[in-house]
Formats: sequence, C-alpha cells, structure tokens
Amino acid sequence: MAGRVRDWGQRALIALVLSALLPLAYKWPLQWAGLTAYDALNASRVNAVIPPTLFGMTINAIGQSQPKSQPWPELKFDGVRLWGAIYWAQINPAPGIYNWARFDAILAAAEREHVEIVLNLAYTPRWAASVKDAPPAFTPGASSPPADLASWDDWVRAAVTRAAGRIKYWEIWNEPEDPKYYSGNIATMVQLQKRAYEIIKASDPTLTVLTPPSNGTPDGYRWQEAFMAQGGGQYADVFAFHGYTSEPEAVLGIIARFKKILAAHDLSARPIWDTEAGWSSYEDNPDGCLARAYILKWISGVDRFYWYEFAGGGSDFGKLWDPVRGLLPSGIAYRTIQSWLVGASVVAAGRTSPSTWRVELRMPDGRNGLILWSTKGRSVYRVDPHFSLYQGLDGGEGPVASGEVEISPKPVLLLE
Repeated sequence: MAGRVRDWGQRALIALVLSALLPLAYKWPLQWAGLTAYDALNASRVNAVIPPTLFGMTINAIGQSQPKSQPWPELKFDGVRLWGAIYWAQINPAPGIYNWARFDAILAAAEREHVEIVLNLAYTPRWAASVKDAPPAFTPGASSPPADLASWDDWVRAAVTRAAGRIKYWEIWNEPEDPKYYSGNIATMVQLQKRAYEIIKASDPTLTVLTPPSNGTPDGYRWQEAFMAQGGGQYADVFAFHGYTSEPEAVLGIIARFKKILAAHDLSARPIWDTEAGWSSYEDNPDGCLARAYILKWISGVDRFYWYEFAGGGSDFGKLWDPVRGLLPSGIAYRTIQSWLVGASVVAAGRTSPSTWRVELRMPDGRNGLILWSTKGRSVYRVDPHFSLYQGLDGGEGPVASGEVEISPKPVLLLE
C-alpha cells in the first residue's frame, strides 16, 4: 500500500510539473512531450543568411523570336537553367556547322535581365551519335553518346568560345539514368564529364562545372554511385540532382542519400544544387508544395534550386504562369516564399509532431519570424504570444488572435 501511495505521489508531482511547463511548450518544439521529432537543420545553415541565388528558374521559351506570347516573368530569380530551351543537336546540325541565333538570343535576354545561365551540354546530333536511332529525348540519336568523342570536344569548345564568359555554369547532360535521355554507359559519361571539365577550365578556371543530375530514385542512386566510383566526381565543382518527390518532405531522404554517396568518395565539400524540380499536372496543393520545397532544400544544405518550369513544362510541370490568367497562385507563392527567406537566417527547424513543421527565422530587420505548416489537414497551433502578425502564401496578412493560428499544408509566416 505504501508503495502505491509513493507511486501516486510521484505521478502527481510529474503531472504538476508538466502542467506548469505546458504554456512554454513552444520553446522546446523538437523535444516536447516525448515526440520523436528531429532537428532537420543542416549545421552549415544555422544562422546563415539566405542568398537570392537560392532561387533559380527554368524558362523554356527564353530567347524565342516572339516574346510577346510569353513575357519575361514578373518574378525575381538569380539564375536560369536552359534545359528545354536549347541543346547540342539544335546548334550543331552538321559537322563544323553551327547555328548560334537562338543561343545568342538567350544570352542577350539573360544579360538584359541580369540573370546567370546554367547551360546543359547535352543531346547528340544524329550525325555524331554512336547509335543513330537511339531512343530520342527530342530527336533520333540524341540520347546516344557521340561515336567519336572528338565531336564532343569540338562542341564544348565551340560553346565555351561563343559564350565568351557570359555563361558561368555548365551542366553535363540531364538525368543520365533514364535511357531516353542517355543510352550510353557510365564509363563514357565519365569521359564526357572529364573532357568537358578540362576544356571549360582551360578556357577560364573560374567557370563552374556541374555533374550529370540524376533523380532521387533507385536507378538514380545506382547511377551516381557508379559514376562516382569510376572517378566522375573529381571533374565537377558542384553536385547536381533533381528533387522531384511525391511530397516535399520526401526530399530530405533524397538529399541524405546523395550526401552519403558523396561522403563515400571524399566529396562532402561539394556544393549541392537541385537544378530541376516541380510538380506534375495533378498536384492539388501547388503553392504549398513549392514553398515547402524551397524551405526544406535550404535547411538540408542545397545551395541553389532551379524551379521547373515557369510556363509549365511537359504536362504543365511546375506551372507558375498562364497566358490567360497571368501569374497563378503558385507563382504568387514563389514570390512570397522568396520574400520570407532571402536575407533571413534560419535559427532552428524541424518537426514538432509527425505532421507539423516549425522553422524559426531571424528576419533581415532583426525581428523573429516563424514558419509553420502541417503535412496533413488543418489544425490550431498555439504560439508564443509575442507573435502578432501572420502572412499567407497569397501575400495576405492578418493579426494573430489569442496566441493561436490555423496551420495547413500551405505554410504561414508569423512575425513579431
């Protein structure tokens, strides 16, 4: 009996302490109430100011002769990736013959808008392909490596010479684990990477070379493991990947897996860029997915993320703008999340429950900020009463009433 009394007294004391601490739960979001939450913030990101270079874009129509059909985006981004805009087979239709018209128009547009370019050195002209009728990405033979690697050297040298320093970033191929994009073997891709790297660096050592970017899939991991094992990683300044996921939070595991591959080959110091990701046409929460993707990639150590695509690539992948409706809610969310992040720094980030995320910010003006979202449904979240204002992804804002805010799969920002 005495033992049961002591047990009851201990339980009562614990309950009393917990009830006293309950109002302060928000101060320990990652450890509170025995949750298996984790700190998702990469060590390099703690208090690091988020640069504008995090935000990049793909614009397939860049440099086209009829710009009125798609005006330059009314969004800010530091760089543009040219995947889908131009490739080797278009520029070099015959041995020694180059058509630079579109290439020059693209460079002129980028210079006019003060954005940096990532050019994909990819897609073999049929005349140069080792397999003339290889399953095409765009034209027959395009996925095939060249029969004579000297033709690759000529192409890379010609592109670097024509760019004359106006292209700083050079990416080798695209999603090479997919046979419709690359049907050659890995050893040949290592040679393409090595030869391009040496030509580019001989032209200007300050230019930056990216690895072939694969998806975070079993095929993508296997391809990258083999590429690194055969020495491909030593001929690149940046590790590139494509962060397509079924839900934004899944990218954390993808990034971790690629980091493990890099570490196995002593390449952990390589910057990591996501050079292509968006959503398919069936996404029912495009603005929320976009915002969460940018937040999660930054806190996980991704330095740049190029959205795919401004006007919707393929089956409207990542569509931010429509010629009839103009900037879509997803495009507004791009602008909003950019305004929240650029110039701010992340103090802490992680889950407070299996479905609730909390990202603490120090804003450029010194105020504290807090981004919240739920991956499932809506719920009421109690916050520190000094947060008085909230902002939504649509740019709207309002007061925080009674220290509570409704959260959902669309992130909200709270401010003091």
